[in-house]
Amino acid sequence: MTNEETQKWFSKVEELRKHMMLTNSNMAEIIGVSRMTYYSWVKGKPIREKNFKKVQATLRKLLDIMTKHDWPKPSIIALDQSHRFEILKDILKEYESV
Repeated sequence: MTNEETQKWFSKVEELRKHMMLTNSNMAEIIGVSRMTYYSWVKGKPIREKNFKKVQATLRKLLDIMTKHDWPKPSIIALDQSHRFEILKDILKEYESV
């Protein structure tokens, strides 16, 4: 994937992050990378193959949560950011046990 393709693809990751009401730090934690690494991707730095696979796996889970759990439904939107993130992490734990 060229750097331009990666940037275009990553802009979709950012759209999903914003739709799900997550911070950059939240997204970094979910993916399993440092906040600095995530910020570098936002700024257009290339994503290593190993991390690219992590991002893809995380996106699949988040898209599934969006559909199956109607995320973020009004009751979730009404919560403060830290509570929303805790609930999301609990839902993500269900995916790890499968």
